[in-house]
Amino acid sequence: MMPTTAAALPFFERLKVLFSTPAAYVAAGSAAGILLVVLVWAGIRRHRGRKAEQRNLEKTTSLFVGERQRANLVLQDLDVGVLLYNASGQLVSRNPAAHALLATNSPPEKFNEFLRAYGRDNGIHANLLLGTGKASGQITINGRTLRIRVKETWQGERKAGSLIVISDITDTEQEEHRRKDFVANVSHELKTPLTTIMTYLESLLDWGLDEKPPSAVRKDILRIQDDAFRMKRLIDDLLLLSSIDSSGWMPRMEQLDIDLTVRQTADRMGLQAKEKDIAIECFTVSRVPLVFVDRNAIERVISNLVSNAIKYTGRNGEIRIYTSSMSELVIVKVSDTGFGIDPEHIDKIFDRFYRVDMTGSRMYGGTGLGLAIARELVEMHSGRISVTSELGIGTEFTVTIPSARKTFRETLAAILSGAPYTDPFHQAAAEELSRQATVMGIDLAHPGARTRYSQEALTDLVDRAIFGDEEAEASDAPVSEAKDAPAAKTDDQPGAEDMESSQNEPDSVTSDPDEDRKTPPDRTPFLQGVEMIQENPD
Repeated sequence: MMPTTAAALPFFERLKVLFSTPAAYVAAGSAAGILLVVLVWAGIRRHRGRKAEQRNLEKTTSLFVGERQRANLVLQDLDVGVLLYNASGQLVSRNPAAHALLATNSPPEKFNEFLRAYGRDNGIHANLLLGTGKASGQITINGRTLRIRVKETWQGERKAGSLIVISDITDTEQEEHRRKDFVANVSHELKTPLTTIMTYLESLLDWGLDEKPPSAVRKDILRIQDDAFRMKRLIDDLLLLSSIDSSGWMPRMEQLDIDLTVRQTADRMGLQAKEKDIAIECFTVSRVPLVFVDRNAIERVISNLVSNAIKYTGRNGEIRIYTSSMSELVIVKVSDTGFGIDPEHIDKIFDRFYRVDMTGSRMYGGTGLGLAIARELVEMHSGRISVTSELGIGTEFTVTIPSARKTFRETLAAILSGAPYTDPFHQAAAEELSRQATVMGIDLAHPGARTRYSQEALTDLVDRAIFGDEEAEASDAPVSEAKDAPAAKTDDQPGAEDMESSQNEPDSVTSDPDEDRKTPPDRTPFLQGVEMIQENPD
């Protein structure tokens, strides 16, 4: 301890005297208390800060875990395969789709092993060696075409890992091949008539009209006309499909006797069938109700099916067309005694651009659009089309569409339920119902229309929509509203399964009085269980 100097003694003496007084003790205690409070406050604040940091850390961790779980769920549900390798090339993540696409339960654990197995023959490994950082290629596994995309990720100068995405592009590749084939077919189909037209035109120009007999000139002109029509049909098919795809096709709906339409269409194609000595016969199996359709579309469907039957039926063959109805559905069957279709082609013949590459396919040309157009038009009428065939025996196409009564009843039920259809077919039916409802004084837009009008009135509305203003039984007098109808009861309202009384009455069918409607022979298999029309002996 350093000795105290003489000059300093008075100062320390004064301090001694100062701290020996009661006031000094109080001041010292106060200072110590303040210091203690400051220390406690600082400790509490530090503790709270740590608690806040801990809560933030827990919250961040929870968010991270939640995001990772969601990412894993998304990863597990992806249709594409995903493999993730870390910086050392070790597999750290994968999803079930990767296992399924690669057809293995254990994808390569090392990145280099993956490249050796799946990246050598498609250029993936070579591109990565060039330092591009990403590469893609295709492989084939179990008949499926897979596209593999590799992306290397970097953090500054250091590689962080490699991401691999595997997708199945089999359907896309097949569709692309079909489109390429279609372009080639269309080019050929357009080139062939163009070549013929140019040849005959050059012949007429070179020889002159005066140097050829009139019969030869007429023959050349008719050939030019035939090929011009052939080109027009092809272009019309392409325009129609384009219109359907772009939702630009607007049907012109009307009530139609499809049985009569079938006979008229078959009659128009009789000359084409006669060239091959093919007999076309039409049979009415049962009473056929009216349908609500676009006439041109239905005629197009029938003509496509009959033309297809003529094309693939040999000389002296037979084509039979049957019309019938069952459960408010109208059925048209086109049956031939042609070559038949191999089972492997059955599921594809309605695909666009698809042509059966077998007996007679190339001989008779075509672009594979006829049946595709038929299916599109039938489905736009809420119908369906199917086919059965046996090689060497023949083929039968079946078209099923709803009757007009079924169409209007279902459309009316949807309107009254507050959820009307939005497709063009049912919208046209809704417009016809609305027009007839206005005439009858029925407000279909009324919130309580479902219970406001009687069952009889709504049935009359459907009848008027089917048969028109003159033939409908409903009068133009205002429709009486339902009396004492319970508001909550909906069993008596029109729907797909209601109006049972009207189902028992046959729909009116317009017919050609001069038409000899034949009944089919007993050997037709699909007629079993269907009641035939009995000829009136009078």
